[in-house]
Parts: sequence; structure tokens; C-alpha cells
Amino acid sequence: MLISILSFLLCFLLGKLMIPMFTHLLEEGSSIKSNYRGEVIPVSMGLIFVPALLLNSILIALLEGSYDLLPAIIFLIGTFAMCFAGMLDDLLGNRNVTGLKGHIRLFFKGHLTTGGFKAILGGFIAMLISIFFSNGLLNIVMNTLMIALFTNFNNLLDLRPGRSIKGYLFCLVPLVWLPVPLVLRASLLGLLGVVLAYFPYDLKAKAMLGDSGSNVLGISLGILYMNGSFAFRLGTLCFLILIHVITEKYSLTQIIEGNKFLNYVDQIGR
Repeated sequence: MLISILSFLLCFLLGKLMIPMFTHLLEEGSSIKSNYRGEVIPVSMGLIFVPALLLNSILIALLEGSYDLLPAIIFLIGTFAMCFAGMLDDLLGNRNVTGLKGHIRLFFKGHLTTGGFKAILGGFIAMLISIFFSNGLLNIVMNTLMIALFTNFNNLLDLRPGRSIKGYLFCLVPLVWLPVPLVLRASLLGLLGVVLAYFPYDLKAKAMLGDSGSNVLGISLGILYMNGSFAFRLGTLCFLILIHVITEKYSLTQIIEGNKFLNYVDQIGR
């Protein structure tokens, strides 16, 4: 319990310290884009997760040196890989191609997009994580799909200020009761700490989380839910598949704006 509290506090403080630095870094490097209101702001602020999670992993290793650190190491590898793929899409992505199906279709035609690269890398990272922590082929396939779809689901949410983080916070609730290994719980709470430090900036549209950040949040949820029962994971996977089928045909933003409750939640804090 103590290590989880220390991880949360460390990453929250690191987030508060790093946000102004990274905002300046991205602006100086011309990593800026117009948001949905046409305001030019820094993009790819998810990069702040990288040093925070790395330093948190060092803290975990120092405090739990004799403990099995594999879950924390795999978590670090997965989040770093998806942050890299997301940053590539943030900086070089072609927005003329939309939807997971569109990127995959182009890939099979011999044209690799940054979105396609992100999807393929995400799939392989999800498979690697699943192989490490799953027993049997069925569980490997189920967990791979769940992690990959969670990663893309959070990316789908990241079209309005605060929406991706709100979705992440809602989906993080099962952390309270799922049997998550100690070091993985500390890693997840470390990520939560830096996310909450950054949250006000995202809500007020001072910066964009970007794919580099939404991918990290998504894959972390997939890793969390992998610790659930078979029925819990099956239900989650069915929900994720349904969401992806719907969003291939309809705009998620229009769905949210057309529902009074979802739109109310979406507007909170802006």
C-alpha cells in the first residue's frame, strides 16, 4: 500500500514540475496543432508520461528489489512503445485517412500510414504482454484483442478536451477490486498521478494529450483489465468490439453530443 501511495505522489509532483517544461519544449520544436476550435496549442503532451513512469519504475525497483518486477517492466515497455507510436502519428500523421479499418486496408495495399504502423505495433505489443501473463491460447487471443482495442478506444475518445482522460478515469475504477500484482498496481497509480496533474491543462485546452498520451492510457487499461475473471474480460471485449463497429460507421462525437447525459459529462470542467 505504501509503495502505491509513494508512486502516486511522486508522479503527481513530477507532472506538475514537468508540464511547463514540456509545453515550452513542444512549442519551441513546433509540435503544435489547431484544436477543434482552431486554437494552435502544443500537441503530444503525453510525452510527460515517459520520464514520470521511468522514475516511478526506479522507485519501485529500489523499494521492492526482491519482489517480482516483471509486471512493472512489461508495463513500462508497453507504455513506452505505444507512446512512441502515438508521437509518430501526432507529428507525421495523415488525417485524410480515418478509422482503424481504413489504415489496415491501406496497409494490405502496400501503403503504410502512421496510423497503420501504430495499429500493427500496438497489436504486437498487446500480443507480447498477453503471452507473458496469459495461460492457454484462448486467453492469449482474448487479452491481445482487449489490450489492442482498449488502446484504440482511448484514442477514439481524444477528440475533445478532457474526454480521453475522463474515459480513462471511468474505466480505471476496477483497479479498486481486481487482483492486480503489487508492482503493477504501483505503476498504474503512478500513471494516475501524472494524469491528474495534467488533467486541468487538457480540460482547458491549453495543450493536447495527443496519441502519444491516449495510447498510454489505453494500453494501461488493457493491462489492468487483463487481471479480471474470464467473464469480466469477455464482457469487456464484447463492449470494445461493439464500440469499434459503431465508430466505423458513426461519429463518436456526434453520438456523445446527441445524448444528454454523455454530453453533460463531456462538458464538465471545460
